[in-house]
Amino acid sequence: MRTLIPTLSILLIMALAGGRSAVQAQDNSSLRGVKACNRALDLLGEGKPAEALAVLQAARGTMDAEDEWLWWGNVGHCHRDLREDDKALEHYGKAIELEPDCWFRISYCRLLHEFGRWDEARKELKHSIDPDYVERATELKQVIDGPYKQRWPLTCGKLEHRSKKGNYLVVSDVGVTAAEMDELEKYAGKLDLGKKADQKKLAKLLKPSPDLVSLANLAELARDEYVRFTGLKDADLPKGKVSKVFFMTKQEDFHAFARACGGNGRTEHTLGFYDPNHKYLQLYSQEGAKSQVCGLALDTVDTFFHEGWHQFFDMLAEHRPVWVDEGLAEFLGHASVKNKGAMIELGLLIRSRGDHYTRYERIKETIREGKHVKFSRFFHFTRRDWNEGDVNIHYAQAWSIAYFALKGGDKDFQKDYSKMFWELVKGRPANEVVSEIFRRSQARQVRRSLAEVLEGPVRPGARYADAWGVGMPAFRQASCVWTRPARAAASATRFCTSRWILIACSRVCSAC
Repeated sequence: MRTLIPTLSILLIMALAGGRSAVQAQDNSSLRGVKACNRALDLLGEGKPAEALAVLQAARGTMDAEDEWLWWGNVGHCHRDLREDDKALEHYGKAIELEPDCWFRISYCRLLHEFGRWDEARKELKHSIDPDYVERATELKQVIDGPYKQRWPLTCGKLEHRSKKGNYLVVSDVGVTAAEMDELEKYAGKLDLGKKADQKKLAKLLKPSPDLVSLANLAELARDEYVRFTGLKDADLPKGKVSKVFFMTKQEDFHAFARACGGNGRTEHTLGFYDPNHKYLQLYSQEGAKSQVCGLALDTVDTFFHEGWHQFFDMLAEHRPVWVDEGLAEFLGHASVKNKGAMIELGLLIRSRGDHYTRYERIKETIREGKHVKFSRFFHFTRRDWNEGDVNIHYAQAWSIAYFALKGGDKDFQKDYSKMFWELVKGRPANEVVSEIFRRSQARQVRRSLAEVLEGPVRPGARYADAWGVGMPAFRQASCVWTRPARAAASATRFCTSRWILIACSRVCSAC
């Protein structure tokens, strides 16, 4: 039998709790100097950049002169996590002005890289830096230069193409052979590039292949769809950022570049990944693939849609719950591409697919047998939680939540899911947002709703009759017509050869 706490006791508990919060806030605001910086770093680690910024602003002017650069750099970190990029650049710039070899130079150059200001970044990376960060600087320079600049310094531009809207720089050797590039480099070496006539000759030779142009167009189309289904407006998106994507046709080039950019060498079973540390996307196409799009294997293009979501979401928010990020990526990560990348269809439910185990089949079986993770716990999963246990179940469960939110008939859940997304984009702490929106009772309701639908076919007129149907409400109710199959997974015994799991690079998934 539950014992009721007297009303007076409740009031006392609330008063004490409020008092502790007030004391903590007062303590934070009274911190000075290096102590304020340390507290701000703790808050950043907890996913609370706004609170960290308040602590540092209250402590402005209290640092010793020799430590002033720390204040500027840490304020830069706060603005970075809040995705206030112009302010972040300003504060990082001041930090390295005061302490030229400090580690904030890496953060400064990485933001320059994100904005496509690669020449500036290269110049900044030539400066001396704290020895502990030399390796990181070398990796970032490799990402900026790309995999082909060293071999073909004069003609590597042929393998790069900026999309029409300017949101992507796609780098790929698709549509041209290494032998052809060697000949082109040899010819370019004989030109006098000080003469305008020879400059024009070279520019003509550097025209990208049609497949490379199509890939850049495909990237923009994917971004347009990400924008549409989230209901984002132009004003919501960072201005001037350029997403860098590398598509490689040779597996050995893919592995070598991953290692050069800081990879741990575990990419042998990987079709592609997004690196959140250096902010770039890298993929490769299997040779001899029967199904091709824009000169690449269809599986590679599917992987791009999945990992491309990670890149897009990272641009919007620093802290992204793993079940949200992976669930949406799974929802988007398989596409029907038509007209050489001019049209894609996303979001179609695939109930079965030959000998492959679909997300639908796996989550249906998992919920029926009670093997799923309790939703109240799943909503608070960390990356470590995700990587432990049955990852196939985790992907299926995350996919089912995203699918239910985007195509389901439960308007309340759609509203909550939308609210969560926008609060994350605002920079609010992920745990705080999830706890506030998805309470235990709501988690149980989600489980019951999914179970009801998965038992199918659902009775006409049932509450969630269209939960797995058509019609996708965007986060702002923007119109969106998508039909797209979920990524299929093979059995656990084929974990390393299953098409979809090839994208799950352990290096990236542990840091996404």
